[in-house]
Amino acid sequence: MEDKNTVIDLQLQTSLPWHKARITFLDLLIISLIRTHTVNYSINAVNLTDRVTCSNLRRIQRFFSEFIIDFDLSN
Repeated sequence: MEDKNTVIDLQLQTSLPWHKARITFLDLLIISLIRTHTVNYSINAVNLTDRVTCSNLRRIQRFFSEFIIDFDLSN
C-alpha cells in the first residue's frame, strides 16, 4: 500500500488511540475484506500487501489472537 492516508485510515486515527502501525494494519485488513468479500485469513493474506503471503497470514493471526479490541471505547 502506498504511504498515503486513506479515508478509512484517517477515520480510524481520530477514533482509536492505537499505535499508527496497528491502525495502518487494520486499514489494510478492512480494504482486503472489502475486496475479497470473505473473512478467510488465507485469502486476505494474499491481498493484504505485496509482502510474503505466509508473513501476512501470521500477521492477521497475531492481530486477532493477541490484540484485545475494547468495543466500549469512546472518544
